[in-house]
Amino acid sequence: MLFSCGGQQETSQPTAAAPAATQAPAVEEKPQTKEERIQEIKLWYSEIQKMGMKNCQTKKMVEYDGFDPEADQMPFDQIVKTCKLDANYELIRGEFRGYEWGYDLSIYKKEGKIFFILVTGGGEGNSFERRFYCDRDENLIELLENEAEGGEDVKGPGKPAKLDPSKPKIQDNIAEYLADVNAVLGSK
Repeated sequence: MLFSCGGQQETSQPTAAAPAATQAPAVEEKPQTKEERIQEIKLWYSEIQKMGMKNCQTKKMVEYDGFDPEADQMPFDQIVKTCKLDANYELIRGEFRGYEWGYDLSIYKKEGKIFFILVTGGGEGNSFERRFYCDRDENLIELLENEAEGGEDVKGPGKPAKLDPSKPKIQDNIAEYLADVNAVLGSK
């Protein structure tokens, strides 16, 4: 009950209640450190290794390569497998070969976004390995590179390479590899 200035009692009438604050207060998501992200990537990578290659489609294309453009050209198969492992994970694996060179490429995706790329290969007695780690927005956060000469196998995950700040997106850093993948996938 409310009293007015004149001293008479007024009955209060129900009024529309103000909407209650039903939304939880905005919680800012703590930015993930590079180390935390790499640990998350390693966990996802492990899960994918346990799943194995399944639900894959394979495309092949033949490229001709030789010692030089005027030498005899030999055929080399370029192969790309795209695998939808489950509702979350996808793997694109490519095998690319030429005259005295070759490399294998694995692109790991979760929910359509690249999180890790592994490239191994070599040519003319040298071998290499590159590991690309991405943040949630497909920005490159770590690149580990390792090389070996004289036919030796690459040992260890590699050393951190300097990142080019003008190429934050992973697609900018692997443009040549993606061109090879797209050439095979777009072939007849």
